[in-house]
Amino acid sequence: MRIELQTLTIRDLEFNDLKQVKEIRDYCLPYLDTQISYSYEETCTWFLNQKPKWYAIDIKNKLIGYIRTSNYDETNKSLYVGLDLHPDFRGYGYAYQSYQTFMEWAKIQGYQTAYLKVQIINTNAYKLYRKLGFLPIGIIPDAIITQNGKIDSVFMYKSL
Repeated sequence: MRIELQTLTIRDLEFNDLKQVKEIRDYCLPYLDTQISYSYEETCTWFLNQKPKWYAIDIKNKLIGYIRTSNYDETNKSLYVGLDLHPDFRGYGYAYQSYQTFMEWAKIQGYQTAYLKVQIINTNAYKLYRKLGFLPIGIIPDAIITQNGKIDSVFMYKSL
């Protein structure tokens, strides 16, 4: 997949993107379900073994973030999504534009529903998801265990 927009490009994530992916993931770690910092070697091994359907977000050939997808349900035409963006590129509308474009592409591919989970304390992300049309459908108590305690998450969905 490759979608060229005026301000950014969304494309299949490649092996040579993994150094930047690890860097971005480490910045986003406090907001991820698995708050473990993996080494570059572990990241490469995971990528080669799992072959995830992830998508790079580039600006002028520089990776600024990525879209994570998983749990593809071909029967119900649904998928699970997430997006990690380097902090230097937050607040400029890139996450909104990337999600919006990806959701349009997923709809063309036949998907009907997208799901995600967001930490209840991540208010900026929650506001973004509501702006994108995601609806909350429940709270997952103690969804994430951190060194400082447990954090609830909001489970959300969007019809495509």
